[in-house]
Amino acid sequence: MHPILLKLGNFTIYSYGLFYGLSFLAAILYLVNRSKKSKEKALSHDEIYSLFLYAILLGVLGARIFYVLTNLGEFAAFPIDILKIWNGGLVYYGGFIFVAIFIILYAKKKKISLLKLGDFVAPSVALGHAIGRIGCFFAGCCYGRETNVPWSVIFKDRNSLAVLGVHLHPAQLYESFGNFLIFLVLYFYSKKKPKEGQIVAVYFMSYAVLRFTVEFFRGDSDRGAQCFGLSVSQVMSVLLFIIGVFIVCKKK
Repeated sequence: MHPILLKLGNFTIYSYGLFYGLSFLAAILYLVNRSKKSKEKALSHDEIYSLFLYAILLGVLGARIFYVLTNLGEFAAFPIDILKIWNGGLVYYGGFIFVAIFIILYAKKKKISLLKLGDFVAPSVALGHAIGRIGCFFAGCCYGRETNVPWSVIFKDRNSLAVLGVHLHPAQLYESFGNFLIFLVLYFYSKKKPKEGQIVAVYFMSYAVLRFTVEFFRGDSDRGAQCFGLSVSQVMSVLLFIIGVFIVCKKK
């Protein structure tokens, strides 16, 4: 599509970086607004900003490390490209693992209920992820398999990370749309004041189903090492779904 939105001399605005920046901003603004309206505040505004600062840094680091590990051949000849994250190349589950570990430690240090904290941030994660995937679409990373469906897309920009000149599934938009739906479900579900842990459990299970399904439409690589015919991301989705079910059953 349009990997580079604006280029003036040495100044370049990459669509991937812009949308991921917007995704973090949207997530923070959502949490701040929710904190203002909530009688029972999980975090103060300062704590939200602090939490997100570390989460962003660790999330990007973890996502990039996992991408590099699953695409070592791509970086063997030009290792300096590892630093070029503005060109795309982040694995969501890598960032998820790093941030999850951080949140567990953060909740323990602040003596906050881990599930309560998870309920608080889960909708913002879905919202941010939805916006971020639009950046993937513009950059051409995480592209779909070749297809002849009427809504297929063709990437023509030579700076795109997608295969050029062929009809592809808009897999990035599938996941973006799915995450927006998850966000709406979590948003309205949270208004019903469910039991502690139920919101984050619904997020785990719904995103796991979404990602597991979208993987079948992805065509950007061999999707990593296979396990019983499933990609690494699909195996992670199964584990995430099981965790969600465990939380629901534990809280009944």
